Amino acid sequence: MELSALFFILYIAIVVVIGIVSSRKETEDDFMIAERKVQGVQVAATMSAGFFDGATLSIYLAYIYLYGFSAIWLFVGIALGFLLVRKYAHKIKQKADELKVYSMPEYFFRILGKKNGLMFSFFLVLQFFLLLIVNLIISGKVLAAIFPVPYFLAVIIGGVIVLTYLLLAGFKAVVRTDFFQMIIMFIMTFSVAIFLFGKTNIPVSEFNLGTLGIGNIIGFLILAGFGIMVAPDLWQRIFATKDEQNLKRGLTYSALILPILGIVISVVGLATKTAFPNIVPEDALVTGFSHLLPFGLKEFGMVLLYAVALSSSDTVTFVVSSIFTRDLKNYSQRYSEESMKKLTRFFMIVFIALASLIAIFYQNILALGFSLASLNLALFPIVFGSLYWKLKQRAVFWSLVFGFVSILVLFVTNQLNPQNAVVSLPVVLFSLLIFQKLFRMEPAATA
Repeated sequence: MELSALFFILYIAIVVVIGIVSSRKETEDDFMIAERKVQGVQVAATMSAGFFDGATLSIYLAYIYLYGFSAIWLFVGIALGFLLVRKYAHKIKQKADELKVYSMPEYFFRILGKKNGLMFSFFLVLQFFLLLIVNLIISGKVLAAIFPVPYFLAVIIGGVIVLTYLLLAGFKAVVRTDFFQMIIMFIMTFSVAIFLFGKTNIPVSEFNLGTLGIGNIIGFLILAGFGIMVAPDLWQRIFATKDEQNLKRGLTYSALILPILGIVISVVGLATKTAFPNIVPEDALVTGFSHLLPFGLKEFGMVLLYAVALSSSDTVTFVVSSIFTRDLKNYSQRYSEESMKKLTRFFMIVFIALASLIAIFYQNILALGFSLASLNLALFPIVFGSLYWKLKQRAVFWSLVFGFVSILVLFVTNQLNPQNAVVSLPVVLFSLLIFQKLFRMEPAATA
């Protein structure tokens, strides 16, 4: 217990110090977008940290537990997604710098109109709200396994930690803590995997890449690959990067780093399945760390796991709060002169409080995870199409309405899985094509 407390206090101290240092002489642009000057290894670090968090790890290890190493297709999809974004990143950044936008919905508000900007806000806020709930659930379970504290209190503690450094320095703190968290990712995954691989006899059959089934494999590749292209936190990081050279290098490194981490962390899931064949798959992440590691490495690994579980909660909270801030300033004269820092801080508190409350009472991470993935995927035809064609504003709006209805039906009927979660993509795509024809006389959206 004393060793766990020492590691935990050290982690808290580091992130708080990062927040304090980052807040010195901070401008509005520093707080909102790191003054668009993120460069070097920080670009790869902040991009990678956002996609190796509690939500990704818990869902991934649940599928490793169910299907063996075949679940690695999720990280293959993520790598392909980063390479796809790399192809178009310079075009996105160039347009964002020209329009001086701070968030993905604001970008599409500028090029697709007010109504569609609000639709993007709706999809992305809902998606990231679900993601934050998943991360708070995982971090709460990890903290409750480290210390004898009730789960509800562990969830609240996680929310307070994230808020502490976010309120101090905003997006600049996100970028700087991501670098620290990337170091944590490497230390945690390699140290734990090396120990478990040497101590566990994992059956060769678990390394079959086809066990997941062709439907789920395609689903993972589409959800991860296309989903990266429309990830609002990645877009915000693109906006914040200094130049095209740093941007392309960061995306390339992320495409290499994440599959490597995915392969290594798979050992935890496979070892957990071998040792505990009858647990709930969603608990594989916490069970593996809390029951399979020896004294010292267990305490160290659990605190590192806790840090990783919170690693994208700061980004999620900030991105959604900045969406609210920019929407208020764009759509309402009343808030046009308000400080962006003040508004964003207010929304961060509200967002964390609501997500913590839901995380305490609802803990189905797979349903939440595939809901947010499906919401994300629904935006792909619009985002990709906007890079090549002039889209009709009403066609965009109604295709997104149909996409949301398809996701809602799957969620209510409890049919969300890697195979079915991709349904939102063809629904939006075909709706967009049909409505483009129906509204062909309407002027196309222009930036």
